[in-house]
Amino acid sequence: MRHVLIRLLILLNIAIIMYPVIGHGQSVERMSIDQVIAGAAEQRRLYINEFRNLLSQETKTFEIYDKKGFIKKRRSVISTFIVYQLSKNDQAIAEYRSVLSVDGKNVEDADKRAENFFERISTAESSNKELERLENEGSRYDQNISVNGFTLFQAAPLAENIRSSMEFRLLREDVISGNTVYVISYTQTRQSPYIITEKQPVVGDGKLTLIYETGVDDKAAAVRLNGEFWIDAATLQVRREIRNLTVLPEGWSTPVTAGATVFEYEASDFGILVPKRIEHTTFEIKKKERSALKDSKITFTYDKFTRPDVDVKSSEVK
Repeated sequence: MRHVLIRLLILLNIAIIMYPVIGHGQSVERMSIDQVIAGAAEQRRLYINEFRNLLSQETKTFEIYDKKGFIKKRRSVISTFIVYQLSKNDQAIAEYRSVLSVDGKNVEDADKRAENFFERISTAESSNKELERLENEGSRYDQNISVNGFTLFQAAPLAENIRSSMEFRLLREDVISGNTVYVISYTQTRQSPYIITEKQPVVGDGKLTLIYETGVDDKAAAVRLNGEFWIDAATLQVRREIRNLTVLPEGWSTPVTAGATVFEYEASDFGILVPKRIEHTTFEIKKKERSALKDSKITFTYDKFTRPDVDVKSSEVK
């Protein structure tokens, strides 16, 4: 079973600026696709600002597949999910999970372990070390699969530094739970330094970066995103997203799927749509066959989101 890593990081305390988007497709009633994308990007910013003050009980369900596509192993991990502000970089936030139970068995002294963990992480010499410790702590029961950032950093292709590499097209209008939505596709049209494999260098400027472990030992491998958004026509909040990751190793003529993620959101008491279900499927790249085989599926579900009893310092995000 190969290790899978997905990491997202973002800076806070950045001025709110509305940027024009180079979009493609037909205009919609009363609003162009450029306006829809710009509005959804602003709602994404508001989501992260509000979401970082919330917590929930999260259930992660793992399914590991054999070579014939049958489930060979399952695991369920229940955690308290909160957003952690890095002490070594007061402009950066990340996901933290305090594991409560594994496969129905309570983790011994979970509260004490969480308390001790926060004491230990404060001694980290850098923000990168803090991130590493957060990932290791929250994923220690996760079958060698570390997925961080999907819950907090909504609609990554709409981030300012990433959406300039995307082409957007209006496909149709649809209805989700009685709400009219714009269905908009996106396709990555050029390489981005913010969408990379674990073999490639990180820009390190603090902007949102997606780092995928594809299992391809090739620093020149090209990774690309494509997918669809279901954007609420009234609020411009993202109600659903399908996101696919493809990889094209050097010398290959056709890319293969390395990951597929479905995000579903629902109403909350906080003026934002919160995660209801996130399902991420990984694929093992078969080099000789130049194909991909379904490897694992991780499903995140959440109880009702609430505010913590302690105050959380508010910040703006880009």
